Amino acid sequence: MPRRTRHRWLAVSLLTVLASSFVVLPALGHAAGELPHARLSAEGAQVTVELTAAPDDAADVVVAAGLWPEEVFLAYLDVLFGGSEDQLPGDAEIATVSREPALARYLEERVTIRQQGRACPGDAEVAANFIEDGATVTFTCPEPVTEAEVEITLLHDRDPAYRTFSVDGTAQYAVHTAARPAHPWDFTLAQQAEGGVSVAALLVGAAVVLLGAGMALARLWSRPADGAPTAGRRG
Repeated sequence: MPRRTRHRWLAVSLLTVLASSFVVLPALGHAAGELPHARLSAEGAQVTVELTAAPDDAADVVVAAGLWPEEVFLAYLDVLFGGSEDQLPGDAEIATVSREPALARYLEERVTIRQQGRACPGDAEVAANFIEDGATVTFTCPEPVTEAEVEITLLHDRDPAYRTFSVDGTAQYAVHTAARPAHPWDFTLAQQAEGGVSVAALLVGAAVVLLGAGMALARLWSRPADGAPTAGRRG
């Protein structure tokens, strides 16, 4: 293998690995792309789970709650691939469905916090615009929470390919799948960490590494073949 070709192959391989590492989390989501997210926090005996999702996935939650027909989810999915937004529900319709008790009940059924094996009662508060702003589920446990089990089965009844990505602002995370919806969670990491490493910081760091690899690849790609004269070089 020529030296220049070998350099290119190695650079491409490195860039591919880094790119795969950087996008692995979003790639775990539904076919539409972005994962539903759950941001976890705990204070005293209370656990808060803030839920957000891409518009098509949020619409699918409303469908799963029995409040919209399948066609509405498909309309959001169509817009994702370039379809007209005129087919989507208006602000008034979204506000109405966001107030429906059935939507809050669905979220309460699909998100569970267990402390020492016992489920903590949860209460869902849906944002005025659920599609854009999601919902918050607040749980009250018997004792101050340091560790607990977090189970999320959001949309698994609609499609087992759905996954929810949980974070808490530290390097800790979990992906809740149909095969493994429950994960143990150490809430003390976020409670004690000041200036700790956040998920966002890790992703930014990965982006920087990826950018550096891309620049290295560009330099290798522009390097002339062995023995070939470069522009401006005099023989």
